Amino acid sequence: MVATEGGNGDAAALVLQMAAEDARMRATVGRDDAELDLTAQVDGTEILVILRDRGEPVSGPARMLAPLIELGVMTSAEGFIDDAGNVTEVRFARPGHAQILDSANIAQVTDDDALSTEPVTLRALQAGDAPALTRAIYRCYGWTYPHPDLYYPERIAAAIEAGRRIGEVAVTADGEIAAHWGALFLTPTIVESGLALTDPRFRRRGLAKELDQRVIARLLTSEAAGCVMNPVLTHTATQQLALEEGSVIVGAYLSYGMPVEQVGITSGVLRERRSLPLAYRTVKPLTPATLWVPAPYTSFVHAAIDNTSWPREFGSAQRAPQVAAQTVVATKLDSFNRRGEIEVRSLGQDLVDAVDEALIALRGSGAEVVHVFLPVNEPALQVLGEGLTELGLAFGSIIPEYTAQGDALVLQWLADPAVDTSTWHYLNDEIEVFITAILRQVRDLSERGTQSRRRAAHRAALFAALDR
Repeated sequence: MVATEGGNGDAAALVLQMAAEDARMRATVGRDDAELDLTAQVDGTEILVILRDRGEPVSGPARMLAPLIELGVMTSAEGFIDDAGNVTEVRFARPGHAQILDSANIAQVTDDDALSTEPVTLRALQAGDAPALTRAIYRCYGWTYPHPDLYYPERIAAAIEAGRRIGEVAVTADGEIAAHWGALFLTPTIVESGLALTDPRFRRRGLAKELDQRVIARLLTSEAAGCVMNPVLTHTATQQLALEEGSVIVGAYLSYGMPVEQVGITSGVLRERRSLPLAYRTVKPLTPATLWVPAPYTSFVHAAIDNTSWPREFGSAQRAPQVAAQTVVATKLDSFNRRGEIEVRSLGQDLVDAVDEALIALRGSGAEVVHVFLPVNEPALQVLGEGLTELGLAFGSIIPEYTAQGDALVLQWLADPAVDTSTWHYLNDEIEVFITAILRQVRDLSERGTQSRRRAAHRAALFAALDR
């Protein structure tokens, strides 16, 4: 079924064979039998294949799988541990996953088009609206919208049906979408809000604000605890919008995604990878919690939350509490943006080693930026995470109640720390100071790594000369 649905034929079968062989080798360590459990199911526009084993614990997917995501054989791979043992999850695309918008016969609109008086109806986004939403995006932005998934109607429909995406739309009598505001569940408790558009012909009606309020009302009845937004640094308007809505700038993701062409407030093709501030606002009152932040990142977390009323306090640990020997991580790769993610699901004494191994695998698969999500409400993190700067991991953001387990401290690694800031604009001095400090730490850690490698090389040359 996997080979037929995914269209990858022998390649899919080979991937499964490789993953199973890796699991079998681990499962036989110290055992006479090797029991593997393989299941497959449809998940929207993807086939999800789940492999379970009880062998030697894993800290991510088998290393040979990650490069295959970049080649398009798979859409993603994760490896982690649950209560039943090791889990490897591999996703293959069904045909509809790759079915992009047919832009033939869709006329684009511009800011010069006359304003329309046509009435619209405001209502919830439905799965059947997916084709109309892709048409609206193309009319307004061509192929320049910074969220590529929204050009794929079946992906939108599948996400709506699964409850991972909600939205509110302004619809004309003929079913075309004049405006949209949406929210995408990044985790069961955190949504990314925005994903918005307004057809230029329907502006000056306050549609965006009204749709936003309708989305917020729906989030209040959901499991969402908080909402994140990604303003841009190329102009201040979206930064101001985020603050006006009650958001707080809690970090910045440098070189977050591939360059895109901007349309609207600013225009033109970006020359460098996009960098974005991260704004956060509470959807529901936060539960009081303690943050156990490693020293190199403490000042950044203070800068983000000290002026808020969030019920957060900072812990101080003299030594690491007892934790398991092994860290449990899950990794993902976004091949379009060449961005990797490492989620630390539980802390172990080998935290630095586990994160470093995952970093190496993602870098080998083409990731140019990697984000590491750490459970910052765990007291052991303050001590075990002290050495993460030696891996080149700088502060990225702090996200309250990121999962049911608590807040997340997000660190970032950049392949190229020479981030171009020539097009950046800040709404105020506080934002500029905060983001500039994050950029400085990224660069400082990169320089420290370079100096360490050179010192090691010089020592090797010196001892080589003495040996002779």
